[in-house]
Amino acid sequence: MEGLKEQVRQILFNKSRIIGKVESGKKGPAIVFCGGIHGNEPAGVLALIRVFDTIKERKIKINGKVLGFIGNRIALHKHKRFIESDLNRLWTSNNIHKLHNTGFTSNEITSEKTEMIEIDELLMSFIKGTEAKHRYFVDLHTTSSTTIPFAAIDRMKQSVEFAMQLPIPFIINLDEFLEGTLMHYLDHINFGAMVFEAGKHEDPISVNIHEALVWLVLYISGAVAKEDVPNYEGCLTLLGGINEHPHQIFNIIHREPANNGSFRMAQTFVNFQPIKKGDLLAYNGVNKIACQHDGFLFMPLYQDQGADGYFIVRKAQKELSIDPIHN
Repeated sequence: MEGLKEQVRQILFNKSRIIGKVESGKKGPAIVFCGGIHGNEPAGVLALIRVFDTIKERKIKINGKVLGFIGNRIALHKHKRFIESDLNRLWTSNNIHKLHNTGFTSNEITSEKTEMIEIDELLMSFIKGTEAKHRYFVDLHTTSSTTIPFAAIDRMKQSVEFAMQLPIPFIINLDEFLEGTLMHYLDHINFGAMVFEAGKHEDPISVNIHEALVWLVLYISGAVAKEDVPNYEGCLTLLGGINEHPHQIFNIIHREPANNGSFRMAQTFVNFQPIKKGDLLAYNGVNKIACQHDGFLFMPLYQDQGADGYFIVRKAQKELSIDPIHN
């Protein structure tokens, strides 16, 4: 973990919010990657730096345009999920209206609101005048628990079609349980958008998994040629080869809040671990919280900050049609 922290410190001292930006002038997709919207999740930032450095060093030709940026710079510097409020819960319809119309009052401005304003300006500038037929957004995250790689999307046609081209499972109804995500905002301005969770916060392998995902997104979107993807087969293997549920779809059926600071998991669980109704999952102070449904445990909380204690998910009843990556 200390190694990742030190790398991030150096990045923040030497880089602006923009990690990399490539515009070729050729027809192609408009793709946006965000890393570090939660400050204790540096792996996505480090992966994006690797990818943009490789594009520059190898002079890889890009179709369309690609942007990679840092989310919550202040929180990332302090290695905290957020400073005053979760930046990935602020993109509500009310706040977006203020962003584009009335503005925030001086009393409303916080550390995260300042980040939000700057990010929105960057995004609006990036898509201004773009004629790209396809837009994609990937928000790179890690988790406090051990997990296989997976994605979460809203139930939007363009996002489902995007996610189904990758060899990973995904959650399809995140918007029903979480309000104000950056993904949800971009979904509604015509991006195929997803949150991608690579692995545990402090695991260096999470950086490698993020990097593999970014290269595959660049390829399936048509931004780069297959031969320009470093170790294409390795990228596929790193994502799909360690995945217990490739291409399976899950629905969230329960969210357990963790708002009062006394929430803790009853033991160490693994993400997507099967659970049964009645199993002891967590404590709220001295009160026990039993599992409410049969299913799989999703995103159990093992950190000080965060309002989501855990989720319970189930496999979707009906598989969606897919157009997987063509080898």
